[in-house]
Amino acid sequence: MEIRDQKIIAAIEAIWLEAEVLFEKNDLARYAQKLEEAWDQLPSPKQGYDDSFDLAFTIAETYLELKDFPAMLRWAKTLQQCDPERDDDGDREFMLGRAFFENGHMPEAEQYLSIAMQKSGGRVFEGADEKYLHVFQGLASVVEESLPDEVYKQIEVLSEEGNVLADEENYDAALAKFTEALALLPDPKHEWEASTWLNASIGDMLFLKADYAAAANSFFDALNGPDAQAIGFVQLRLGECLYEEKQEEQALEHLLRAYMLEGAEIFAEEDSKYLDFLRARVEL
Repeated sequence: MEIRDQKIIAAIEAIWLEAEVLFEKNDLARYAQKLEEAWDQLPSPKQGYDDSFDLAFTIAETYLELKDFPAMLRWAKTLQQCDPERDDDGDREFMLGRAFFENGHMPEAEQYLSIAMQKSGGRVFEGADEKYLHVFQGLASVVEESLPDEVYKQIEVLSEEGNVLADEENYDAALAKFTEALALLPDPKHEWEASTWLNASIGDMLFLKADYAAAANSFFDALNGPDAQAIGFVQLRLGECLYEEKQEEQALEHLLRAYMLEGAEIFAEEDSKYLDFLRARVEL
């Protein structure tokens, strides 16, 4: 089914253009968020429209790249219902099988990856990680490159100095230390684990200075780091920043993720308005 409302078409196309710019910058966290904005523009029932398949597929694939596997699974399940008239050669099942695999649900992974193999004749596995062909052998081990010792030590010293300054509520000086440390990371910075906590530290200082827009940008940068999507503090602070910027739908998503990761305890030392907002919008 095609969208016939030209205003909706134009709105989706505009968001896609913004998303493509973010993709070219390798800013996958913001890219995923933009794609979800495009999804929200689809009329109901969303899954009935032709555009729903490409959107849901791309969102799920982006969350795979971000290693946000719960979000990937959610969108992979949505994908199964999208554009039901579309010819399918196993792409839906391959996405869902990989999502189950990454979330540790091996029986379901085997089921859907087997269907994908049968429907595609193996095509969908071409170029994919070989671990998906061995669903009972567990995840492939990953060996991460380490920072040079000298660089790591410099970053560690600057970060500790930043933490001390933050404890003294000297946020500007702390911000300078964390920013200096981030600059030492080799490019592409987002591939280093340190980029997550350095961007989060920068964002935290900006948040405490009430510069919420800049803080949100830093937390989006943090989300592009390895495994950052599963860090409750990053999700919490980003949600709080977006709340302060009146972006309530996006704020709700990240505050809910923080709650799902760490429960109500993560809100214990925060202003009560954030948890009150979440409870008013979602049944916890």
